[in-house]
Amino acid sequence: MSSPILGLFKEQLENESRSLAAQHDLSKRGDYLIWWYFLRLTGLDTTQIEEIVCDGAADLGIDAIWIDGDDIVHFYTFKNPEAIEAAFPGGDIDKTLAGLNVILARKHQDIANEELRGRIEEIYQTVPTGYRLHVVTSGSGISSESDIKLQAFLEALGGPSASFFTWELEDIKRLQDAFYQKHLPTVDEPIDFQLDFPPYQVRSANHDSYIFHSNAGAMAALYEKHGEQLLQQNIRVYQGDNATNSLIRQTATGVQSANFLHYNNGVTFLCEFAQWDGFTRKLTLRKAQIVNGGQTIRVLRAANSAAELRHDVSLVVRVITSQGDKGFASDVAVNLNNQNRIEPSFLRSNEPRVIQLASSLASMGWYLERRESEVDNLTVAERASIESQLGVGLQDRIIRLKEGAQAYVATFMRQPELAKKNPKRIFLAANDGGYFDRVFNSDLTAEKFVAAHRISGVVNEYVRQFMTRKRRKDRVEDWRKDYESLLGVAVMPKHADVVDQVIPQSAVFLTALVYDLSVATQNRPIDEVLAEMSSGQALLNDLLLLLIDIGKADPGTSRSWPTLLKSQSFFEKVASFVRGYAARAA
Repeated sequence: MSSPILGLFKEQLENESRSLAAQHDLSKRGDYLIWWYFLRLTGLDTTQIEEIVCDGAADLGIDAIWIDGDDIVHFYTFKNPEAIEAAFPGGDIDKTLAGLNVILARKHQDIANEELRGRIEEIYQTVPTGYRLHVVTSGSGISSESDIKLQAFLEALGGPSASFFTWELEDIKRLQDAFYQKHLPTVDEPIDFQLDFPPYQVRSANHDSYIFHSNAGAMAALYEKHGEQLLQQNIRVYQGDNATNSLIRQTATGVQSANFLHYNNGVTFLCEFAQWDGFTRKLTLRKAQIVNGGQTIRVLRAANSAAELRHDVSLVVRVITSQGDKGFASDVAVNLNNQNRIEPSFLRSNEPRVIQLASSLASMGWYLERRESEVDNLTVAERASIESQLGVGLQDRIIRLKEGAQAYVATFMRQPELAKKNPKRIFLAANDGGYFDRVFNSDLTAEKFVAAHRISGVVNEYVRQFMTRKRRKDRVEDWRKDYESLLGVAVMPKHADVVDQVIPQSAVFLTALVYDLSVATQNRPIDEVLAEMSSGQALLNDLLLLLIDIGKADPGTSRSWPTLLKSQSFFEKVASFVRGYAARAA
C-alpha cells in the first residue's frame, strides 16, 4: 500500500498538471509533468521552459536539457504514469542511454529533432562544470536492471568523466520531498543574531541546538520586519489580549521588566541550518520559523510599537536545526506545545500528511485551515495571496481541519461515533488510543475530503435552519407549521414530541446516513446528491423520519437521543434498515 502522503501528493500533482495543461494548451500527458516540474520545483518561467524542452519525435529519449547558473548540464527524461506504483519503463531508460551515447559521440546531427539539436549546440558552446541525468517520474522507482544499466553507463565513460557525469532518480517520493521543502512556510532570507557572548551549543541526535538571550527590542523588530511569515509553523495563532498575554505585556512594560528573562519561557526557532561565526559573533539561521513563543513575540512587538517596551527586557532564545528532516520538524512543533492545553487537531497542523493534504486541497481551489482562527488572523496581503493561489475567493472555500476530518470519518469511513463522540481521537496516535494513522492513510484523498465537507455543509445548514425555527418557537403563531415548512408534513404528526431533542444532535449522524445511502449504497454521484439536497429537504426529512421511527422502537430507547446519535451500533442498525428500505422501494 502506498504512503498516504504520496497518494495525496499524486492527486495534487494530477490536479495542478491538468490546470497547467489547460493554461498552456498541452495535449500530451507527459508534458503535464514536464511543465509542472519546471514551474513548481525549479522556478523556471514559461519562456525558459519553452526553450529547454525538446520532447517529441526524434528526441533520443531526452525530454529537456537545462544548463544552470553553475554551468552544470542537466538532461531530463520524464514519465507520468497514472498509477503511482508504476516503475519507470526499462525500455525508456535504454532509449535515453542510447541517446546520450549518440550525443556524446556527436553523431546526433542527422537523427535528432530540431529542438534537441539546438540544445546540444548550446552545450558545445559552454564549458560545462558537470553533467547530470534526471530520471523523473510521477510513479515509483526503476527496475534493478535499469539501475545496473545506468551505473554501467557511468563506468563506461571511464576516468574522471565517471564522476563528472552523475544521475539521480526523482520519483514520486523525491518529488514530494522537493515540493514539501520548497513550499514549507519559512522566512526565505537568513536571520542573523549579533551576540555579545557565544551561544550555548549542543548536538543531539544529529540536530544542533543553540541557546542564548536576546534584547526584546531586537525580537520585536524581527517580527515587525517579517510579520506572520515568521510564525506560519506556529501551532497557535494570536490569542488576543487574554489574561496570559496581558501579564506578558505588564511585565515587559512595568517595574518588573528586568525579570522578564526569568518569568517568560522565551522563544524557540526551528530552522533547517544554523551557523555560529565566532569571529563576527554572529549566529545565522536559514529557513527559520518560530514554533514556540508566538504569543510572546507578538506582545513584545505591540508594546514596542506603543513605545512602552522597556529597554532592559530580555528573553531566552532557543534555536533547533531540523537538517531538512520534515518529520522531526513536525515533532518539535507538537512536543514543544504539548505542555499547554491545545486541541489535538492543531497539534497535528504541521504533520507532513496534513500539510500535504492542504497542498492537495489548494490544487482543487480549497483552503485547509490547519490552525485555530488562522483565517481570521490573515492580513489583507496574506488573504489576497491565498486567493490568488486558489484562483477563487476564500469565502465558502475554507475547510477547517477538525470539522473536515470529522466529516470524512463519518462518511467515507462510516464511523459517526468516532466523529461525534471522540473527535480528538482522530488526531491521536495509536499508542494514545487514537486513529490518526488509520484516518490519514493512503485511502484519504483531497477529493474525498472535499466531498465529505460538502455533504456535511448541506446537512449542517439543514440543522441550522431548524435551530432558527426552534429559537423562535415561542414567537410564532403556529410553531408546528413553522417546523413543517422545513421538515415536511410526515415528521411532525408522528414525532413533534422529540424533534427538539433529535435534530440539534443529528448533523454528524445524518451526514453519515446520507453518504451511506446515496453514495455508498445507491452509487449516486455526490454532485447529484448535493444538488438534490440543496433544492429541497426531502432526502434529509425521509432519513430523519426513519431514524426517529427506529429509535423509538429500539429496546435501548431508554438512552437519550444525544447518546443514541453518538452510538455506532445504533448507526449500523439504522443504516442497515435504510439500505433495506431503499432496496424494497427500488
